[in-house]
Amino acid sequence: MTKLLYRGVSYDTLDHEATSNLPVEHTYRGQHYQAALRHDAASTSADVELLYRGNAYHHRQQEAAAQANQA
Repeated sequence: MTKLLYRGVSYDTLDHEATSNLPVEHTYRGQHYQAALRHDAASTSADVELLYRGNAYHHRQQEAAAQANQA
């Protein structure tokens, strides 16, 4: 399905221009960047400790897989 509706106006997503992998200069929240607007997602690592608002989070992918395989 490529037809979408926004405020009563339908449009086709196939008409949209794809973003480029070429670096462009842009500013976001006051910080200047020169990078491509489209990029691949960073790979996850179980060794990385994530910190958010003073709390530490760890990837629990192996633990979740073990629980799912018990059933």
